[in-house]
Amino acid sequence: MTQLAVTGVHKAFGDHPVLTGVDLDVPAGSLTAILGPSGSGKTTLLRVLAGFEHADSGTVRIGATVADGPGAFVPPERRRIGYVPQEGSLFPHLNVAANVSFGLPARERRGPGTEALLESVGLAGLGRRYPHQLSGGQQQRVALARALAIQPTVVLLDEPFASLDAHLRASVRADVREIFRASGATAVLVTHDQDEALSMADRVAVLRDGRIAQCAAPQELYACPADADVARFIGDANLIDGICDGGGVDTMFGRLPLEPAVPSPGPVTVLVRPEQLVLCDEAPARGPADGGAARDGAGAVLAARIVACEYYGHDAVLRVQPEHDPAAAPIIVRTSGGPQLPPGSVVRLAAKGPVRAWSRG
Repeated sequence: MTQLAVTGVHKAFGDHPVLTGVDLDVPAGSLTAILGPSGSGKTTLLRVLAGFEHADSGTVRIGATVADGPGAFVPPERRRIGYVPQEGSLFPHLNVAANVSFGLPARERRGPGTEALLESVGLAGLGRRYPHQLSGGQQQRVALARALAIQPTVVLLDEPFASLDAHLRASVRADVREIFRASGATAVLVTHDQDEALSMADRVAVLRDGRIAQCAAPQELYACPADADVARFIGDANLIDGICDGGGVDTMFGRLPLEPAVPSPGPVTVLVRPEQLVLCDEAPARGPADGGAARDGAGAVLAARIVACEYYGHDAVLRVQPEHDPAAAPIIVRTSGGPQLPPGSVVRLAAKGPVRAWSRG
């Protein structure tokens, strides 16, 4: 069942188009992330969903109600939408309990519901504190409880973790994910953080140039991006040249199997994720006919020189230059654990398929 449906929504400010035909379905009880770079229209879309902006054309449907469309517009206060902004925007002169219950009718503000909500977001017993007495993560939980207090049809979150430090951000977003799962609420999260979108959302919609380039489950989006631009935007991506003959693709790493979506025979752009590359202990001598790659029992092996190494303890990210082509773009390799490898070291790489590929025009 679809709780929120956006169809053909356009929005411009003066002569500047921002949304250019957005189509999006948000299933009931799901968390959908809208992911895009700055200026892609994420916040504008969220404001249209909330009713803060009127769409120039198209339709926004909440449940069975047309909230925005030809001849119809439901104002924000009547949409039953919970809204969590970046900074929480709590009232500093009200305590936590009063902030949470602010949107409720007066007769419901002193009931047990407020304390139950605070308990559900991990703030039991903190109802009498004021915002300045809370940590940043606690303030965001208060803002979330306030959004849930009105029993909304949809909760909209506008980059709610952007102001938190990295460690706290990871912890709070995991807690928020569990809160939504427990409550069964439908939510739309706007973010430019890929890790946030992939780790929290049931579905991720990539907004590009004012429209949805792809909407899919996180695993599908990462493994099977719709095009090379989406691949670049979702995680690290090595995009290399290849030749497809329908049964596989020939690359600098030798012949690799393809994902089920096979492009037309001919020149293609091939996506190889950093974790699909493995370091080999030994490699046979390579020959010119192999394009710099040699074959052994494990497949094709490529010699490359380390340009940079980013060491994180649990893993490391290498940037390497193929030895046979010094002008080629560096290749990104992700390795697990192990010692830090200094720049200048020569390593041997092999690729694991299947890989995604797109025909080159």
